[in-house]
Amino acid sequence: MHYLELIRFKNCVLAGISGIVGYIISKGSSPTIALLIFLVIFFICGFGNIINDIYDIEIDKINKPHRPLPSGKVSLKEAKILAISFLAVGLLLSIFINFLAFLIAFINSLLLFLYARFFKRFKPIGNVIVSYLTGSTFLFGAVAGKNFYPSFILFLCSFLATWGREIIKDYEDIEGDKKENVVSLPILINKKALYIATFLILLAIILSPLPYILKIFGKFYLLGVLVCDLLLLYLCYKALKNREVSSDIKKVMLVIVLIFLISSVIPSF
Repeated sequence: MHYLELIRFKNCVLAGISGIVGYIISKGSSPTIALLIFLVIFFICGFGNIINDIYDIEIDKINKPHRPLPSGKVSLKEAKILAISFLAVGLLLSIFINFLAFLIAFINSLLLFLYARFFKRFKPIGNVIVSYLTGSTFLFGAVAGKNFYPSFILFLCSFLATWGREIIKDYEDIEGDKKENVVSLPILINKKALYIATFLILLAIILSPLPYILKIFGKFYLLGVLVCDLLLLYLCYKALKNREVSSDIKKVMLVIVLIFLISSVIPSF
């Protein structure tokens, strides 16, 4: 149970499902490849989460003492062995998809390490890395399919919305980040960061109807994503009024992933 908490099991599963969505809408049809995509993303994501906790162990002893590493439920040695194992399995499995899949898995693994080691405390770059990694699950699934273009649209929407959400979260955490000597966009430019975050989310909203316009998804997608877009607009408004909304934005984004999944399985729905 402690190991599942360490790898953030639910997040890994959700990331893997996003990869399958990317594969399906890219006209992929092999159950074996779909399973490989899920497993590769699951293991690489798990590796990233473990590495993140390894480098945060001292801070977590103060801020999150209940986590597996600072609480001693999982030893540092066990975590390092698990991280290496997850990385090795993820990269090995990616080879059986194709070379592009291996290349993305390798690059993402490197970015996960660099983020945990260097850029988590320099968020102007760290946020871009997190946003790319979140959206790249769609790209990873797409490289094994026949049509890369639809997944690229989902990647852009996910990248922009995640980037905006990360900046909003940084604004909410501004006092704590100052105490931990973390550099973030809100610390550098204060409330102007919220306007940048809102702009990024607005770009994602503008792009979101494209899968319907291009006849990738049906009316269910359009209706669902428009409702989510309205919610995101409302949450951006609340953020500009200095309300804490980052967790709510994340929930809306999870609903959007679910809409992607349903729409990819039943594209005419």
